[in-house]
Amino acid sequence: MQVDSIISNTISQDIRLKGHQSIRFAPDGFSVLISDASYTPVYLKRYIYPEILPSGELFAECARILDESDLFSFEGENVLILDSLCVTLVPNHFYMQERSREMLQKVCPLESSDRVTDRIVKNRTGHLLYGIPQKIDELAGRFAGEVFILHASECLISLSDQVKSSDHQRGVVIAEVQEHTLDILVIKEDHIKLLNSYALNDPSDFIYHVLNTMKQLGLDRESIPVYLSGMIHETHELYGLLGKYVRNVVNTPYYLEELSRENILRFMILSEGSKCV
Repeated sequence: MQVDSIISNTISQDIRLKGHQSIRFAPDGFSVLISDASYTPVYLKRYIYPEILPSGELFAECARILDESDLFSFEGENVLILDSLCVTLVPNHFYMQERSREMLQKVCPLESSDRVTDRIVKNRTGHLLYGIPQKIDELAGRFAGEVFILHASECLISLSDQVKSSDHQRGVVIAEVQEHTLDILVIKEDHIKLLNSYALNDPSDFIYHVLNTMKQLGLDRESIPVYLSGMIHETHELYGLLGKYVRNVVNTPYYLEELSRENILRFMILSEGSKCV
């Protein structure tokens, strides 16, 4: 296991009582961000394993590290962010709460022990359905403070507020790229036209999915911008490669104190989680 310690300031008792703790899970690890009541980061660590772990093993490893770091005792707000493919956005006029499990199963397989939950997306007309593994519920039950379980897709929708309103009207593609996952959001005429999550065999695969999405939705690659967050920054070779096919490629604007631009991009979904609840 590799541990990237990006910020390691002291977590005061005041922060433990009034601050925000966000944990984002990925197929090969997880990240922990703790911020004070004003959302200023004081602690940020990323735990990466050499290969994709079975989800049960990953959650157990996370529990072990949180226990060793005395972070289960955090009494402020706790947010757990899932990166699973088991998610779908249902328009309000199609949504029926009693059929939520059936609706989600049409998109992805569910374990019998998985809990299906939904969240009304802020400022949008839709319900986000996603599955929560039993082990995540068990993990959530160990925290001293209140716990919210979100999906990365909701955080991505929230991040779209950082994009110019004119782009929301003419059309925009927002892509969150990590080593093993991709989330794509398309907004046009200020409505969500598409929200998809993909597993990646290689990070470069995200380019195919972005181009295919634009083709399927008839989006002009000369005029519609693509906003990137996650591991793809301006000097990354894949940023330039996408730029050969799409005229306007930019990084999603965001600000986090004490972090480099590269780390802001990688961890903005993690940070946004606390602002979604």
